[in-house]
Amino acid sequence: MNELSKPTDKQKQRERELLDQRRQILKLSPEKALEAIIAAPQPVSLVQSFAEEDLHLLVHAVGPDDALPILALASNAQWDYLCDVETWTHDRVDIDALTAWWQRLLKADPDRFTHWIANHKAEMFEYYLFRNIEVALRAHDQDPADFGDDFLSEDQTHYFRLRPFHRPDDKEPKEARDALVLDLLKRLSVYDYPRYVAALLASSSVLPAETEEEAFRLRNVRMAEKGFLPYDEAVGAYQPLTVADFFKRARPVTERTGGRFVETYPLPLGPSQAPENANLFTRTLASLQDEMVLQRLQAEFAGLCNQIIAADQRVVRDKQVLQQVVDKVGGFIGIGLEKIGLENEAAAPYGPANLIQRNLLIDIFRVGYGCALTQKWRADRWVRESWFMRTGLALSFWSEAGLGVLGGLLLKKPLFFDNYATGVLYREFATLEEIQRTARTLETYMAFDDLLARLDARPVREKVPGMLTYKNLLLTLWANHVLGLDPAPPKPVPLTMAHFNRLDDTLWRDRSLPRRISDD
Repeated sequence: MNELSKPTDKQKQRERELLDQRRQILKLSPEKALEAIIAAPQPVSLVQSFAEEDLHLLVHAVGPDDALPILALASNAQWDYLCDVETWTHDRVDIDALTAWWQRLLKADPDRFTHWIANHKAEMFEYYLFRNIEVALRAHDQDPADFGDDFLSEDQTHYFRLRPFHRPDDKEPKEARDALVLDLLKRLSVYDYPRYVAALLASSSVLPAETEEEAFRLRNVRMAEKGFLPYDEAVGAYQPLTVADFFKRARPVTERTGGRFVETYPLPLGPSQAPENANLFTRTLASLQDEMVLQRLQAEFAGLCNQIIAADQRVVRDKQVLQQVVDKVGGFIGIGLEKIGLENEAAAPYGPANLIQRNLLIDIFRVGYGCALTQKWRADRWVRESWFMRTGLALSFWSEAGLGVLGGLLLKKPLFFDNYATGVLYREFATLEEIQRTARTLETYMAFDDLLARLDARPVREKVPGMLTYKNLLLTLWANHVLGLDPAPPKPVPLTMAHFNRLDDTLWRDRSLPRRISDD
């Protein structure tokens, strides 16, 4: 048994070494990261040990055209992932992006790419040829000159010519397309002549809609294995969950779902990494000591981040965008933990730590996001039935701050109105207190709207200086009442300077300094 266990121990040791190397490389600048990979004792094992998401970000950090040494060392699965992420726009193939990435892979390792394209990507290659070339066969008694100068052939039997580029004035992509097609066909004819002939003949009979649909299906399968579910499934992460329903869905740890360990998703792994202003989720993670639990949570957290990326239909090419996704997911998990803690005091004092170990992170996320959605739905219902909307007033009626708060709630996915306090106008909710603060602001505007509705106020339609807001409308109604100008129902009359001077005279007890406003 000892002899059998030795290879396993060596393998675990090697995995730990690769993990340390990857973490060090991801901390380096792009130029030094590339140098470190090339100088590694076993660069192939190192590069192929990267999670596909990590390698994708690393390639973009270095620069896709400068990262050819990394692409040459990458595995077929990593090549698949790069093409899956970069060459699709929703459910359609982006031919220009496909050309660019195939060109890079061809430059990185020409022989291997030719083998990969002929065997592993045969159907996509035939579809690509269908989109870019026209094929013709020469009869045994036909003169090759009959085909014209634009037709080319590697065997004087199977002829092809490049189709007109879909953007005739865009020379650089056209030249890249032409060079890739000619280079690939020439290499394939040398590498495997029967496959070259088969690819040419098959390309002329491709059913593009069916081929693209099947390619999209296979791409979705590969992406789903990493947590990137199809859009209609990924948006399930945004389905709100009440605390009561959350506890009904509790599952044992053995049924947890999630992806793989991905280094670039910065889930804190120790107490020293939790900043002072960290949310509840981050503080809870920092309190955990079990490395196996943290690694399992890391994998599940990465899978949830990928699902949110798919639901938001974002392409993450740099760490700044990824950090936004990580902050969003971590923030709403923290909000969910706060909400569950408020409604379930029995879990204290170790409630948050128990919750994230015994329940799915996506369920906690849904509880947190449901808190934001509840306020959005309140705002939606109120705006539809509100006095200010029936009167024909704009959101700016609630002042600049109100326009910001309501504007954030009325978005398809609600956002917190930060007003550049942290450098941005809108951002994701980060704490339950921010949701509660937004809810209180919404309740204030709802109360003012109800007051104006009960007054049956009817703002004048003629243009007046400045912007009409609920504050100056109420003040004007009050001033009209004090001056005896208010009709029934109240229709605020803009004050003239004479009116304002009369109002000013009624405000003070006397004119001696310091002035005092009269009690009534």
